[in-house]
Amino acid sequence: MHSALRRALLATALSTFWATAAQADTYPSKPITLVVTQGPGSGSDVMARLLAGYLGPLLGQTVVVENRAGASGIIGHQSVARAAADGYTLLFTSTAGLFVVPVMNPNAQYGLADFVPVAPVMRAPFAVLVANTPTAPKTMAELMAAIRSKPQSYASAGVGTMTHLGTELVLRKAGLQATHIPYKGSGAALTDLMGGQVLFATDSLTAAMTHIKSGRLRALATTDQAREGSLPDVPTLAEAGLSGVQVAAIGGLFAPKGTPKDVVDKVSAAAAKVLANPEVAQRFAAVETDPLRVTVPAFNDLLRREADVWSPLVRQLGLKTE
Repeated sequence: MHSALRRALLATALSTFWATAAQADTYPSKPITLVVTQGPGSGSDVMARLLAGYLGPLLGQTVVVENRAGASGIIGHQSVARAAADGYTLLFTSTAGLFVVPVMNPNAQYGLADFVPVAPVMRAPFAVLVANTPTAPKTMAELMAAIRSKPQSYASAGVGTMTHLGTELVLRKAGLQATHIPYKGSGAALTDLMGGQVLFATDSLTAAMTHIKSGRLRALATTDQAREGSLPDVPTLAEAGLSGVQVAAIGGLFAPKGTPKDVVDKVSAAAAKVLANPEVAQRFAAVETDPLRVTVPAFNDLLRREADVWSPLVRQLGLKTE
């Protein structure tokens, strides 16, 4: 009887192994859905559609971008977390969706542990910005002095956005405080910054570069490790005296937990080829975004470090939304 049971268990294990192997060999055999948690025309949507257009031919199947917006991205994240773990439903998401929303909103029933990181895709740098006027601060030292001298305010694209949290990170590093004025998006925030309604903001170069080039905004410092190629004369925060602070949106592809490794590896290898394409690099540069060319293990390490920064900051600030 025990021998028969062992044979049955062995047969089941072998059957599962060969089924998984067959799936990996034939994957993908139908179109792949790439879920974006924001609406059409958003930065994430543009990036995902660019990626999908190059991924499809490499994988031999169409990659269809599907916008599942709503509830600060909760709908899209949860739909992928609950999808079949077969590689046919992928998620394009970034820092705020993974590490901010689940802490701020009790309705978010997901976290990084519900996904398998598949491929690093992008890193969007930020800058500390002021209006480009004769009376506005011209350096980070002048900005810090202005904040110390009297109460000041800063703009953000909304409560809990990277523009909000990034500024708070900078202020805490400097041992300063300023009043947060949230807006509905970067467009409105930067408009009021240019108009002098607030003293400064920390926002992405994607949102701000047009205004920097027009001369209406001045970048005092960039927030990544090295100077930005598009702003070679602007120092980093470390160069400006605030070392140890980095603010950038990290984005990539994720699959539901339990997706077979061979399937994940196929998508990962294809995504790496996409990012190595000079054409793609040019298109990333056009929207002030850097391809995130690191290995998947390095991407995992980076995600863990990001979680250690942003989730605790949300808790410290006591941010809650529903």
